[in-house]
Amino acid sequence: MNFDTIGGRRFLLTVGCGAVTSALQFMGKLDPAGTTYAAVIIGTVGAYVAGNTVQKIKQPAAQ
Repeated sequence: MNFDTIGGRRFLLTVGCGAVTSALQFMGKLDPAGTTYAAVIIGTVGAYVAGNTVQKIKQPAAQ
């Protein structure tokens, strides 16, 4: 299975983390105010964006 065809490893980890966090929030395992949920979602999306930015900067320019 090629991860690039479905978005890459970073994308799958970000979506998986969001799904798990959403399930925990739905089941009431996280705080009712949603601050933990928001922090996890913001952190994972921020890490995804930062990872893509670093990858774009480090890859050689197309000729």
